[in-house]
Amino acid sequence: MSSGAKRKRLRFGAGVCLTGALFLVAVAPAAADEVPPALPQVAPELDGDACAPSSEETVSQELWTENALGLPRARSTSSGAGITVAVVGSGVDDSSAALEGAVDGAGEDCTGFGTFLAGVVAARPQQDSGLIGVAPEASVLAVPVTNDWGGANADALAEGITDAVSEGADVVLVGVAIPLGSSALEAAVDTAVEEDVLVVAPSTAMVGRDAYAAVPATRGEVLGVTATGTEGAPLMPPPATADGRISTPDLSAPGQSVLSLAPGGDGHAVAEGDAVAAAFVAGVAALVRAQHPELSAAQTSERLVMSAYPDAGAAFGTGFLDPVGALTRSMGPRSGDGAEAEEFALNLPAEPQRGLVMAVVGATALLVLICSVGAAAVRRRKAKAEAAAATA
Repeated sequence: MSSGAKRKRLRFGAGVCLTGALFLVAVAPAAADEVPPALPQVAPELDGDACAPSSEETVSQELWTENALGLPRARSTSSGAGITVAVVGSGVDDSSAALEGAVDGAGEDCTGFGTFLAGVVAARPQQDSGLIGVAPEASVLAVPVTNDWGGANADALAEGITDAVSEGADVVLVGVAIPLGSSALEAAVDTAVEEDVLVVAPSTAMVGRDAYAAVPATRGEVLGVTATGTEGAPLMPPPATADGRISTPDLSAPGQSVLSLAPGGDGHAVAEGDAVAAAFVAGVAALVRAQHPELSAAQTSERLVMSAYPDAGAAFGTGFLDPVGALTRSMGPRSGDGAEAEEFALNLPAEPQRGLVMAVVGATALLVLICSVGAAAVRRRKAKAEAAAATA
């Protein structure tokens, strides 16, 4: 090969790498710092005596979580119609137009956190707003269980789960994270399992600076969720059980710089944590239960976990939520029943679609591999040419 042809090939390879890098930069999701800084923060518990403030700010651009989870495509398959998601927490304020007609049991929400979670699950699209709930046609059942400052105990949570089940919830989102359980809470989870209700809960309860495994997420029948940051890394430290063992959550989902509804109007706010991540999972569970009503709660949970994108240990080995995969993947036989492989009719291509963030990560790794192999080949050819010239 002539030297001119070699230089042309080198320029082509470099151009491929550069073009690929520029493409990845162009399609990467919006970073957290693009969220307007004026948005108020809401949290599960209040720092002071005053309730969480309302917000006058709204965000019109598409939210980063939309592409990170592939939600537009997921919603083209299912919108959650006919499914009720109970938000067991601080209550839900439905004064926002995005929740108009969507909430049963709406009322006061001093911390604003229950309202925020309800927005993540089921906010209806509004003009000049980038916020759309994961399942915008699902119904929300508000089940207040917290005290005036947002705290709760196991017995109050148990009563809330029992009420949610008795009032017809298909999915229960636990919006509070507590480290200690009770016999009443165990019984409430048993009731949910018996009534074919899927319980989704945060995996981590913070006590000071220590992370403990939250209940009832430690139960095998409950779908425990941990939060990831905007770059996919765990947001919370690994939770430990009472006997010091590390607890592994079932799924991970976005839980940092997440935008949803503020209490007291149509404004937006931001929040973070495992309960926020659990709201995304509860919303996707609503999509799946609406699309596949033949699935039990346990089968829905299994589908969510089995279709998750492998997180390569970034979140304690926990898979990252994949809404499109959960809706469209054909699953194998259920363990223990000897059934033939289940085949679900796919409204989208059979190849599971991953969130854009994960696609970018995978494409980046492939690009690095291609460029590294190409560079190594160039070095080998150069070394051979120099050796040949030296012996000539």
